[in-house]
Amino acid sequence: IGKCRYLLDLINEYLNLARLEGGEFIPEFQSGVDFIGDITNTSLELVSTQIETKKIKLEKNWPNETIELECAPDLLQIVMTNLISNAVKYGKDEGTIRLTVENKDEHLKVSVWNEGPGFPDEQRSRLFRKFSRIQKKELLQQKGTGVGLYTTWKIIQSHGGRIQARSEEGSWAEFSFEIPLQQDE
Repeated sequence: IGKCRYLLDLINEYLNLARLEGGEFIPEFQSGVDFIGDITNTSLELVSTQIETKKIKLEKNWPNETIELECAPDLLQIVMTNLISNAVKYGKDEGTIRLTVENKDEHLKVSVWNEGPGFPDEQRSRLFRKFSRIQKKELLQQKGTGVGLYTTWKIIQSHGGRIQARSEEGSWAEFSFEIPLQQDE
């Protein structure tokens, strides 16, 4: 099952990349999307087996009230699944993943933090480049294409947002993004 899942993920990454590069990834924005209920929880379900297998503790930090926004839910689903699955993949066994979602100043702010090897600060610029991977032994041991974060970056841009990453090498990594709750006409 592991090899099949990897191949399916690989195919989906390349299909998404082809759509992005071909201009076919035009966001279809919808109003009133429940970010936690419709997107985040679905992404967590998709990676729940990997979380359980690695015995990772998941901390969810978000408000009880619904955070509604105008977005392309299928695209934000790709973003959240990429970020959470990367946190699991590169996180340490029996470590912690902290998922934070907040509504601040008419923006959705999301961060995915994990315990793990992190990445060297001097290689941060490689993170969101197509086909680029951090050149660090612990990270290169994991299968990857260097497409997921590039796709994530493009989707966040299409929503008028920004994404960033920070890390303490040998300890943790955090990826966070911010997008407006309402898209400009």
